[in-house]
Amino acid sequence: MKKAFVVSFEELPACMLGCYGHQWIETPNFDRLAALSVLFDQHYANDLSATQNSFPCWTGETLPQAFQAASPNLQSFVSTLKNQGIATSLLLEADADAGRNAAQRAQEPYLSSFDQVDTITGTNHYQLSEVETPIAKLMQAAVERLPGWMEDSRDQLIWIRSEGVPSFPLAPEFFATLYLDEVLDQGASEEADETLEELEDVSDEDLETDLEEEDWQELVSAVAELFTSPEEWSELDEQERQMARVVYAGYVTLLDQWLGRFLDRLLEYADSHSFLLIVTAARGGTALLGPVRDSGMQGLLEESTHIPLMLFRSDSGQSGSRRQFLTQPADLPVTLLSWWKTGSEAQSDQGVDLLKLLEGEFEIQEPHIYAADDETLAIRTAEYYYLESITSQDADEPELRDDSQKKELYRKPVDRWDVADVYQQSPEVVAEFASQLQELKQKNHDHNLS
Repeated sequence: MKKAFVVSFEELPACMLGCYGHQWIETPNFDRLAALSVLFDQHYANDLSATQNSFPCWTGETLPQAFQAASPNLQSFVSTLKNQGIATSLLLEADADAGRNAAQRAQEPYLSSFDQVDTITGTNHYQLSEVETPIAKLMQAAVERLPGWMEDSRDQLIWIRSEGVPSFPLAPEFFATLYLDEVLDQGASEEADETLEELEDVSDEDLETDLEEEDWQELVSAVAELFTSPEEWSELDEQERQMARVVYAGYVTLLDQWLGRFLDRLLEYADSHSFLLIVTAARGGTALLGPVRDSGMQGLLEESTHIPLMLFRSDSGQSGSRRQFLTQPADLPVTLLSWWKTGSEAQSDQGVDLLKLLEGEFEIQEPHIYAADDETLAIRTAEYYYLESITSQDADEPELRDDSQKKELYRKPVDRWDVADVYQQSPEVVAEFASQLQELKQKNHDHNLS
């Protein structure tokens, strides 16, 4: 029997993990897994559209719907597995206060395709114990069910889906203040200055245990304010931005700690069972996390699109290796189908089989990654990242206008953070990418007219 586990986070930017280069956020369990796995350094989300999303992690489609002439009939790869007699289970995290969010509702057709779907509910609040948080509840449930999954004689796909870092990322107080010294050392926002001054005389022991509720409320309220008005993030000064990053970082470490609880138990089976483990995310973070830039395309820049991908095989000796090959969420369905050898012949609009890539039996050409959100289209290659705004005269009939649209070009991999726009210096490269996008969009336009 063969089993596959996927642990996915709806939002988790690669840049916040130690194994992807972050220098002070503590992510020992992600880093431990990276040391045991194949880590893909260049893994990018490509469809971040709020509407008409192709959800490539379920469909294997490499081309976002924004590029396509018509809305395709998107079927989950999970249905294919079920037709082959492979049992499928989904553990789904939810916040008791927030309920089902927009991303969950949009993906409901894919989530419901599993044989068994269980929603695990927790609550995010700085005054609660960490064991009450959604990620803790989710991983506790996974640990409790793991022996049963492993004793089951059937081939199984077990998908454990966390929301990752929520839009209001205030963890319990230990994690919410884990990196408070980053604020105290570098200065806090003007709004929180008075509160922090009052706390300067508090000993480290008191800070870690019992603060007066009023003090906590004032401090947390100042921090929380930074997360409730996304439209104002571009106007934050550097101290405010750093404070917000610190609170965000605390939630990342909370995710890491509870992922570690599940890893501890799962790896106990590595010598006796054949299984595949994939850990990844659907999207990165927000513009809040990256460098301040003068760009209207934040939704498709580094902090939003660069996501982690680690692949562990219990029967493989490729631990601790890193790959620079460009990968995308559409590779997951193809790879999971290949794990059970149920995949069909490779298709141009489908992702790459990462198992074949790692085996090295065939030469696989590095893909171009086509990306989209509601305002921007993009093409990523190993050498460049090209972005082009979508302009529209009619909401029902979008078109690209060469004379007015915004275009940006970044060299890869040297410009990791997409800060040095070389659009003006590389007209031939821009023209080539613009032609590719125009051709795809023209197909779409012609189809709508017909």
